[in-house]
Amino acid sequence: MKVICTQPHDEERDRLAGELAELRADIKALRPERDEAATLTRLRDEVDKLKREKATLTEDSARKIRETEHKTGLLKTKQEHDVEHARRMAVLEIREENLAADRERFEAEMKFQRDHFDQRADKQDEILKAILERLPAIDVALSGSAAPRPSRKAD
Repeated sequence: MKVICTQPHDEERDRLAGELAELRADIKALRPERDEAATLTRLRDEVDKLKREKATLTEDSARKIRETEHKTGLLKTKQEHDVEHARRMAVLEIREENLAADRERFEAEMKFQRDHFDQRADKQDEILKAILERLPAIDVALSGSAAPRPSRKAD
């Protein structure tokens, strides 16, 4: 039969129970620190997430600004082209008006010249008729002999 000695084991058990109690107290003391470490880790993750969101927002904002500047540049270029086109159209319109006025002046000058030429031609015809009426009228035959032509004056 075995004899069980309870005393040494009880002392060791008491010692282990004391150590266990101390460890439990240490664990209880470390629990807030562990909770703080978890909170710190969560806050660091949240800070990283916020930094990523900020970077995304900053990039989006910068992209929008670049797009706006690009659109503004395009609108400015379009306005410059529109102004240049309007200027060219105004110059072209003035040239067309000047051309039309030149054409009208030319046509009026040509009409005046034609009328003046016709008047001078009519006067020359009248003068030539008057000269021809005053000249004697003669008929020349092929044989070479001349005979007077009847007068055109109506009696």
